[in-house]
Amino acid sequence: PASPPDQENGSDLDLESKPKKGIIFEICSEEGFHIRCESIEEAWKLLTDKVQEARSNARLKELSFEGVNGLRMLGIVHEAVIFLLEQLYGSRHCHNYRFRFHKPDDPDEPSINPHGSARAEINHRRCVFDMFSFLASKHRQPPEYRPHEEDGDEGQLRTARRVSMEVPLTVRFKQLKVTSKESVGVYRSPIHGRGLFCKKTIEAGEMVIEYSGNVIRSVLTDKREKYYDGKGIGCYMFRIDDYEVVDATVHGNAARFINHSCEPNCYSRVITVDGKKHIVIFASRRIYQGEELTYDYKFPIEEASSKLPCNCNSKKCRKFLN
Repeated sequence: PASPPDQENGSDLDLESKPKKGIIFEICSEEGFHIRCESIEEAWKLLTDKVQEARSNARLKELSFEGVNGLRMLGIVHEAVIFLLEQLYGSRHCHNYRFRFHKPDDPDEPSINPHGSARAEINHRRCVFDMFSFLASKHRQPPEYRPHEEDGDEGQLRTARRVSMEVPLTVRFKQLKVTSKESVGVYRSPIHGRGLFCKKTIEAGEMVIEYSGNVIRSVLTDKREKYYDGKGIGCYMFRIDDYEVVDATVHGNAARFINHSCEPNCYSRVITVDGKKHIVIFASRRIYQGEELTYDYKFPIEEASSKLPCNCNSKKCRKFLN
C-alpha cells in the first residue's frame, strides 16, 4: 500500500498552508491513505502514481491507465449519473452546461404594469429589430463540450497544428480564412444572446479568427454609431490604433460576435501583413470543443451612471464592463 500523506504526499501539506478557494477533492482509504487536491485530475494522477510505485516495489507489472481521467473515475460521464445530476436542485443555474435529459424551464414572468392595465399602455413593437436574431435560435445547438475526450485523428491534427505554429506569422494569417470557418461558429450564448463557440479544440497561441470589416477613420465612429442606433442596428467596432477603426457592423465576419469575459480564453493582437494592419484573435490557453470564445474588451472605467453590467459569470467577474 502507498505511504501515509504526511510522509510523501506534498500536495496535502500545500493545501493546508494555502487559503481554500473553490472545491477541494479528497481520496482516502481505511488504511490511512489520503489525498486532497484542488483539481480532480491532479488527485487521480497522484493516486495512479502511488499505485504504480507500490506495484513497482512489489515487482509487479505496471497497469495501464490510458484513457482514465477524473471525470470518468467519478462516474460523471455515465449517462445514468448525468440523468440524476440534471434533476438536482439549482441545476438550472448552470448556464454554461448543455442539458441532455432534463432541460430546465425558463420561468419568464411578465413585469408588473406601471399603469395597472395593459390597455393603458402605448402599443409598441414587441421586440427590437435584430438582423442576426436567427443565429441565437434554440434549434442551432453548439458543439458538445468535450474537455478531456479526444480520438486519434484529433491528436494527429493537434500535432500538425503545433508544427504549423512554427511557420511565420504572415503565412499563418493567409491560411486563417480557411481554418477559422472549420474551427469556430456562432451559436446561442448565455452571456449575451449569441457568441462565438469552438468547433474543434484550439491550442494555446494559435490564431483563431481575424476581426474583419470596413476600416474607417476614428473621427467617423461617433457619426456611424448614431446612424446605427437610429436604424436599431447593433454596433460592432474594434479600434486598431488612434487613427483607424474596424467597423464590422455590416461588412464583418463571425469575430464580431465574440463576447466579453473577465476571465477570457483569448486575446487580441494587431499584426501587419503586406503593409496593412489586421486585428487577430489568439487563444491564450487550450480551448476545448464546445467552449465559448471570449476576450477582455478593456473598456475605460466610467462613472456609475454609465456602467454596463457584465454577464460573463466567471469567478473573477468585475460585475461591469467599464
